[in-house]
Amino acid sequence: MLLPRFDSGPPIARAGVARKALWIAALAPLACADATGPDGDLCPAVAGRGATRVTLVLAAGEMCVLPAAGVQVMEIGAANASAAYLMVVQSGLRTPGATTRLRLDVRARGAAAARVPPLVAPARAMSVDEFGVDDDRLGLAEASRAELAFRANARRAVLGARPLRQVPAGARDPGMARANAAPAAPTAPAVGDTVIFSNAVHPNLDVDCDGIHDVTAVVRAVGPIFAVVEDLDGAGVVRGGGYDAVLESLERSVFPVLSAYFGEPADIDENGVVWVLFTPVVNRTTPRGSDTRILGFFNPADLADPEDCPASNGGEILYLLAADPDGRFSKPVPARFATTGAIGVAAHELAHLVSAERRTVLASGSFASLEITWLSEALAHSAETFVGMSGASLRPGGNYGFARLSANSDRFEAYHFPNLRRSAIYLLGPHRTPALGDARARDPAGVSSLAMRGFGWLFLRWLADQYATEGGGLLGGVAEEAIFHDLAGGGNGRARGVENVERVASAHGGPATWEDLLAAWALAPIADDQPGAPPSTQVKTLHLRDVFAALHRELDGKAPFASAFPLRAMDVPLAAGTDARIDFELGASTGYYLQLASEGPHPEIRLELTTRAGLSIPSSEAVRIVVLRTR
Repeated sequence: MLLPRFDSGPPIARAGVARKALWIAALAPLACADATGPDGDLCPAVAGRGATRVTLVLAAGEMCVLPAAGVQVMEIGAANASAAYLMVVQSGLRTPGATTRLRLDVRARGAAAARVPPLVAPARAMSVDEFGVDDDRLGLAEASRAELAFRANARRAVLGARPLRQVPAGARDPGMARANAAPAAPTAPAVGDTVIFSNAVHPNLDVDCDGIHDVTAVVRAVGPIFAVVEDLDGAGVVRGGGYDAVLESLERSVFPVLSAYFGEPADIDENGVVWVLFTPVVNRTTPRGSDTRILGFFNPADLADPEDCPASNGGEILYLLAADPDGRFSKPVPARFATTGAIGVAAHELAHLVSAERRTVLASGSFASLEITWLSEALAHSAETFVGMSGASLRPGGNYGFARLSANSDRFEAYHFPNLRRSAIYLLGPHRTPALGDARARDPAGVSSLAMRGFGWLFLRWLADQYATEGGGLLGGVAEEAIFHDLAGGGNGRARGVENVERVASAHGGPATWEDLLAAWALAPIADDQPGAPPSTQVKTLHLRDVFAALHRELDGKAPFASAFPLRAMDVPLAAGTDARIDFELGASTGYYLQLASEGPHPEIRLELTTRAGLSIPSSEAVRIVVLRTR
């Protein structure tokens, strides 16, 4: 896991047919200007003049979903009392990097003639580009670029290589062995054994299937699942049972959770363990003087057939930062920093490893079957959360605020804070986020990468909170493991990305299409924990408003926690003088948020959503309008 670290980071349980049918009815295409609501009945929207105009008549707590291709003009009727609405213009596009250029005109009945040029209301949401140097922007961007480079190089290195299949039982020389040597008889490693690994990773994060050099390591601790090994190049710093403590945490805290949520390693080298290698190979990938640290990685080349990729170690290996207090290999790494930081990194990388093995080795697939970047990272970041929740006895659906999440500060910093920071960066400008990656579905790099990961992590948290099976989960509460287990493997067809999410969501009672699923999700980033908001808008495990308000307070408004809640909707007054034009670009699978409110009586308000050229929005743009009356 290449993360910023500053020195101050089972089978499907199918839901009932009735539940699925409810969502199909709820998000059916608009016909004759009728709109549908989350209860499956017609939304309280009254058809107005023409087939593309509706007048919304909503009570507080009611919501509507309208396809923009069927509704061009919405009217909010005049009222004698105060009112407030949340509105999301939601893209359902599934093409990475695609954008839709839209225009929203909002005008009160009786307002003066339109201004020339019309008033352009600026978005209040802070751009991710507005981070200053003092707000860690450079460090965050550097870390995301490093991860992008490594992931892209690692996938490129194995293009055309055949994944290994599970090998016949064999044995290794218990004294000196090569990790990728053809075994003669099965044997587990023992403390004191020497093992030689092939290293394929350059200090510049290039990955070379011909290999860079050998790594000679000694086994320091062995358990039923993991074997901790130390590169002799940096040995001798960790003492006093430090590696035993790492092993205990991996065996007790990481493996039970990760195996339930993602599956078990394939053990393709037949040695019974996952290697956890502390090596300066990782240290050297961090440039001296960098504001960040590269903490570790999993290299898919280790799953390749050595005939195609000679540097493959032919087994399960997690590479972790070696202790280096004197800075021999790069910036100094205290021993405790290396060992305590190892657990969260191992959880993230083990999720990548297991998913990769299930899609290649166990499914007889190819490396082209590896999960698409945005969803792969969302799953791995979710793994961190699961381990953190398990260690604190937190249950899915507990709606935890800052006090509960941060009761143990070390656990909060390791497992929760990084994902909350990424999600805050996403919420600063949701419609600008490359949610599905860049135009080639790759990691977009820089702060945009962090926003992409924040979207994916928060979206999966909402998905599990909405559609997990009631009762019997590993962590207590709902049984959400089935959702993540199925996403990690991709099913029989090794589905990837959007198609993978559609497949799993529909199997658990959610909408069957990406467009409908995003319409169901659209309000969650802003309506979570707002009084009276429907259950479908809730992230039930996290009290987002409490957590972000506390981080804003605790960090003195440091970005991305500059305000009590990162997502600030565009304010549009329901008032006699309202006359505004809002031009915006909507990235694929993102939403643009507005709040329409009055503190007293207001006139009729007319909202017209069109393309930037003033034309009707084609259905191919998959735009939905989601409206919730909050007052």
